[in-house]
Amino acid sequence: MPTSRSLTGRRRSRSGYALLACGLVGGLAAPAAVAASPGTQTGQTGTSVSKQRQPGPAAPRGRVGLWTSVNQAHPNRTYHGQTDDVARIGKRALRNNPELNGVWRTFITMGSQDLHRPGTIRKAELRILNPTSQSCAAYNVEAWDTGRIYPSTTWNRQPQWSRLLSWVSPSQRPPCPNRTLSFDVTRSARAAQQYRWPSMTLGLKAANERSSDAYKTLRPSTARLVVHWN
Repeated sequence: MPTSRSLTGRRRSRSGYALLACGLVGGLAAPAAVAASPGTQTGQTGTSVSKQRQPGPAAPRGRVGLWTSVNQAHPNRTYHGQTDDVARIGKRALRNNPELNGVWRTFITMGSQDLHRPGTIRKAELRILNPTSQSCAAYNVEAWDTGRIYPSTTWNRQPQWSRLLSWVSPSQRPPCPNRTLSFDVTRSARAAQQYRWPSMTLGLKAANERSSDAYKTLRPSTARLVVHWN
């Protein structure tokens, strides 16, 4: 079973579940590592890797594997396999469906085998579709290196949020559906290549978990890692 490691080289948990796949032959993604801005936090997401040893991005592709969201309002509930292709981050507070209210975070496990080859990674970008937002204001979305997740993962049993990797500040005039969020994950991809991580788990969350205007949905099946090689 694959074992992933954190950016500090600590051994991470083993996972026998399907991974978020990229590339032509089960290639998968790498974690993201970027200097954090003050007062922010982040999450991570899925992948697509270049198969050619030359500059330029790979064609985005991927298969969703083990991922789940957790909700502070229902701290002992598992949402794995219960939300279709909808992941959630941030605080939701609406009267019409209180069952979905609360602070949400999302985790995605992916592999990094396609990065285990010669060559220099010039840049790596993690991309994921953001179908809906409570507000079009520029509330930061963060990507983190986290520990292992399970189908039984809940808010009270979250993996460790080990390291902030990067963040984005999406902004657009209303309406603002179907935006693609892109995170610079170059340092993480290089680490996965250097240490030959077979898989990894990334966490996504809103930097501001107090305002419901920061609430967003994500589509895990669109998660990609586009890698530019030298």
